[in-house]
Amino acid sequence: MTAIVLGGSGTVGREVCRMLAARGVPLGYTYHTNANAGIDAPSKQLDVTDVAAIERTIDEFARELGPIHSLVNCAAAGAAHLSLDEIDERAWDAMIAVNTKPSFFAVRRAAHHMRQHGGGSIVLLGSIDGVKTMPSPVHYAASKGALAAMVTAMAKELGPDNIRINSVAPGLLERGLSSSVPDDLRNEYLKHCGLKRLGRVEEVAGLVTWLATENTFVSGQTVVVDGGL
Repeated sequence: MTAIVLGGSGTVGREVCRMLAARGVPLGYTYHTNANAGIDAPSKQLDVTDVAAIERTIDEFARELGPIHSLVNCAAAGAAHLSLDEIDERAWDAMIAVNTKPSFFAVRRAAHHMRQHGGGSIVLLGSIDGVKTMPSPVHYAASKGALAAMVTAMAKELGPDNIRINSVAPGLLERGLSSSVPDDLRNEYLKHCGLKRLGRVEEVAGLVTWLATENTFVSGQTVVVDGGL
């Protein structure tokens, strides 16, 4: 089993890489600026807004590591809490260019390789903002909500090739992009969360890793990890 993690040096991606490595899974990961994922594995710098670079990088990993069985996309951009009237066209396009468009082209290229070797599993990192009513920037919520729609459609098309695809949608976490959430919104989250705490990165990464390596029948789902909001 071989895995590729896009955004492998980010908060969640780094933990996914660590868990995959601990399971003995050969993997490669990409990064944007920070090259260190804390593991001994091949890495490549990648601008995920460059579709040709995405496809080339996946092809290179396939040549270097062997058949691809798992693809995880953790590459993402956060957003300041802008109001509807504050989001201009440039901000909208930039968010979609990082959080939505790359997943489509990465999945398509990885699926091309997986079809040749009996299938595989794909996991996209979404967000609770895209599936539940939350006070979040509209362009960010739209960019993440699109992933949920993508996996439902892709599951039907990729299923006959034994390719599973799912999205994991975390709520607020102790680390990572959640750190930029204003205190009042964080307090509201804790007030309504059933478990009365923020999530741990390891909890999200553990689910992502299971879906990427052990899952054999879950497909087309967006699994929300929010502590019972």
